[in-house]
Amino acid sequence: KLPRILHGQSIKAWLAEIKRNKKEESRLEKAELHAAISVAGVAAALAAVAAENVRNKSNYEPQRRKLHEEKEDGDQDGGRARDAVMASAAALVATQCVEVARSMGANKDQLGSMIESALAVKDAGDLITLTAAAAT
Repeated sequence: KLPRILHGQSIKAWLAEIKRNKKEESRLEKAELHAAISVAGVAAALAAVAAENVRNKSNYEPQRRKLHEEKEDGDQDGGRARDAVMASAAALVATQCVEVARSMGANKDQLGSMIESALAVKDAGDLITLTAAAAT
């Protein structure tokens, strides 16, 4: 009589099922790792864009004030502070995403390549490409 673990299958079919299950599990783990790396890339790109926006505003505002002899506007200062806080928060999220990807098994080469791509974002199209890759 066959053991209950086989559920009436032949040993050959049972072993084939185990092999299929292991393959599927491996595929899912790789897909989850790819998703974690891709999301970390999107987060890093957003952090880089936010930091660049803060840097550009900091360089632009003094020149604009000098040219137009504007008074200090509290709202503009609040906007710069908000942008700086957003950039900092985006960097924190990106760091956490990288740590999650690393804990899932991402290696330095994978993460380095992802960060390089994130820092190379120049326009909305680049960001959309990274986002689409993370969504698939």
